Amino acid sequence: MKKYIPFLLGFFIGVLPMQAAEVFQNDTTIYFNKKVIQLEDSIGQIKVKVYDNDATPFKPIYEGIFSDGKSYEKWTVMEAIGIQLPFLNKPKEKHRHKYSMDAHWAGIGWGFANISDQNYKLNNINGVSLKSESSNEFFINPIQKIMPLFRNNLGLTSGIGFDWHNYFLDMNTHMVDANGITSLVNAPAGISYEYSRLRTFHITVPLLLEWQPTFGKNHKFYMAAGVIGGVNTFASYRVKYKDANGNMLENVEGKGLNVAPLSLDYLGEIGYGSWTIYTKYSPFGIFQSTKGPDVRAVSLGAKLNF
Repeated sequence: MKKYIPFLLGFFIGVLPMQAAEVFQNDTTIYFNKKVIQLEDSIGQIKVKVYDNDATPFKPIYEGIFSDGKSYEKWTVMEAIGIQLPFLNKPKEKHRHKYSMDAHWAGIGWGFANISDQNYKLNNINGVSLKSESSNEFFINPIQKIMPLFRNNLGLTSGIGFDWHNYFLDMNTHMVDANGITSLVNAPAGISYEYSRLRTFHITVPLLLEWQPTFGKNHKFYMAAGVIGGVNTFASYRVKYKDANGNMLENVEGKGLNVAPLSLDYLGEIGYGSWTIYTKYSPFGIFQSTKGPDVRAVSLGAKLNF
């Protein structure tokens, strides 16, 4: 380690006369080429510090600690200091790689809506029968965010969406709210409904685990699964029929109808590029417990990703 001292002294003694440098009496601080160089020799190590003499206070540029077989170097300003010290090598910078992913929540979608029970039986549940070909779900998801969990292949997705469900009843029945209980009743005598529809509207927030495998440079395929929480903001029941004079009438027969204020759906998605196929199932009823038919929402459809 002591071998550096003769080298440094010989170097500065040979160069300083040409550069009009100033050496202090203790020979540990040197002004050279608008730089302040401090040399500290202690048992087992040499410490070198370089400061910019033009700055007030002095701006640190370099710090190095050298001992037998080991060294520590720190650069604070990326610039040449005007002299060449062969043993001072600037280490390579190490950058932490930051991964990014594109989420697949945002988009516009449409699907078939239906009802189920806890045994996954579809339609005709607890006296409720739907026109499956007419009942539907429509949604718009404008906001999304994904947080990579493992490289750019696995991430956690969330966002905000708006979801409408239209349930069209069969068997010429409609829903009414009587004494705080929603139930099905037959149409009045002589009336045949053109349609009998329950509509709900929810603001939704998902929490999805999204997997995007990489095939060469292709990163378009993905799968996602998780839950979607919803807040019911509107529910209404509308019927359309002809009266005895043949006039077509549309009436809103009820609002609210004891639809549950909160919802939860299990979601599974698989997609490629801009298109996604999804399925959803709710483990909870559409209506509040004991205040309406015990039926659960289920849907299957497609989504165009933004």
